[in-house]
Amino acid sequence: MSSTPRVVAVVVSFNRRELLAKTLAGIAGGIRRPDAVVVVDNASSDGSADFVRSLQTPLAIDLVCLESNVGGAGGFTVGIERAVLDHAADLVWVMDDDTEPHAETLAAAVDAWETYARAPEHRPTVMASRVEWTDGREHPMNTMDEWFAATPAQRRRAAAVGGKAIRSASFVSCFLSGDAIRALGLPIADYFLWGDDFEYTTRLARFHDAVQVTASVVTHHTKKFGTTDVDPGPRFYYEVRNRFWLYGRGRSLALWERLAFTFATARIWARTFAKSTDRRTLAGCLVRGARDAVRAPRPNADVLAGVYPLRPVPDLPPAEEFATGEPFSLLMPVYDGDTPERFRRALASSTAEQERPPAEAVIVRDGPVRPELQAAIDEAAAIAGPATSVRVVALPENVGITAALGRGLTECRHGIVARADADDVSVPHRFAAQVPVIEGGVDLVGSAMEEIGDDEAVVLATRSVPTSSPEIRSAAPFRNPICHPTAVFRRAAAEAVGGYQVVPAAEDYWLWARMMAAGATVRNLAEPLVRYRVSGGAYERRGGLGAFARDFVVQGQLHAAGFITGGQWFRNIALRAAYRLLPTQVRAGRYRSMVAPRR
Repeated sequence: MSSTPRVVAVVVSFNRRELLAKTLAGIAGGIRRPDAVVVVDNASSDGSADFVRSLQTPLAIDLVCLESNVGGAGGFTVGIERAVLDHAADLVWVMDDDTEPHAETLAAAVDAWETYARAPEHRPTVMASRVEWTDGREHPMNTMDEWFAATPAQRRRAAAVGGKAIRSASFVSCFLSGDAIRALGLPIADYFLWGDDFEYTTRLARFHDAVQVTASVVTHHTKKFGTTDVDPGPRFYYEVRNRFWLYGRGRSLALWERLAFTFATARIWARTFAKSTDRRTLAGCLVRGARDAVRAPRPNADVLAGVYPLRPVPDLPPAEEFATGEPFSLLMPVYDGDTPERFRRALASSTAEQERPPAEAVIVRDGPVRPELQAAIDEAAAIAGPATSVRVVALPENVGITAALGRGLTECRHGIVARADADDVSVPHRFAAQVPVIEGGVDLVGSAMEEIGDDEAVVLATRSVPTSSPEIRSAAPFRNPICHPTAVFRRAAAEAVGGYQVVPAAEDYWLWARMMAAGATVRNLAEPLVRYRVSGGAYERRGGLGAFARDFVVQGQLHAAGFITGGQWFRNIALRAAYRLLPTQVRAGRYRSMVAPRR
């Protein structure tokens, strides 16, 4: 991601030419304009498409004309796909054609997003504007209450940018993280209308922050000032079917959230029936909606077949044709907890001592470090030797391993990236063995590794790994099959699924899982190519309630993404609970007997 986020607006329109004109005029009149605007015309018959084609505007408009109306859900699916795949969006700004942005709408949202956290990995995945009606009152259709289950830290972060923590947002001026989209995919087109925005924003924000930015304001040009529960008529069918889908089959909500929202929805429906003048129509919609929700939503490609050639998101780019001897980047983070001696040894073993050294070493200094370690970092170029250029990315504050790796990945200049930690030792032929595997068309390759302590000549244990792609994929739902300190990967494949993202102590596992789900080819070499430092207290840190709480989050995220089944989630949680609560000595022995038998 560049220092300035690339914003792409997505507007979905159907037979509202006059309102569409207001929407585009509002976007164009902003003190900050988006880098591109995708307008999806949902088979309008009022000349909307011709109007957009002839419009004289400073906006860079990408007009997509669909042959049939696929509803708001289908239109936003198309527009968001185009925004991330064709326009490389960092933020996707979505809105209906009855939304009129104000001059400060986009600028205020981007400012809040950048101010929220220095590292993009820590910023909200969903932001919403304040929505007003034509008379300036906050529109009840799009009013967002502060999420009652938000943590104190989430509330403080939101308040710091003049906003409030929320759980969901409507597609009436909503900003979505491009990397979150690449990680979790597109909206569900089969919703057609109603509920698609709720499902999608809760999916993107389930494990991340979501914020309403009150300084970012739009006008919603609805005919009436009111909510959607006022006698919806035949459209109530979509409300019923989609809610049954969401609460029964969806993975965007935790179980307790499903129960809470089911109760809230039942109250709203009861109020809708009570106020309706045509309860017979509503009753018929209720029956048909519940009946049709028995089947699962169709895949997006099936819904849009013959209408739009939808591409998958995430979408891995074709394997690159790397030349033999392709230059590659080394990515190594370092922070104040590392020691100068181990950093020098790790860097030398990964550069000057390699039979095939990297062309560059990107060293990410994660925040200030003590003088002794800074002196070692200053010597990095001399340590690496003449074959490897060294660039040090000095972050002004400690942002954590995930954000440091994310920043480092953007700094890597070559298509192949090799990982190394600042306290491990790579064997001299490591890259000579691994890089040709990537050159041969594989997206990700790791290896076995040896555990060492202070004395690298003494091998404590060897961590074996599954080697073939089927073995790796079979193991992946149950444990991380790629040892992160041994990983070498195709940079474009990692970036296509959103790159490194924050998951407690499992940023690598989450990245590999998304790459594999998107079709990445993976391998492991059976030979140990890295000697991994097991520092004092390593097995203590792997135990306790804190470690189990992290497991719970990781497994929940894998399940929500569809990478593991409910049964696999239950098995993993049960085994990890038992493992984390074992005494340290027993835990260490048990771990090594499973994955690192003593040599």
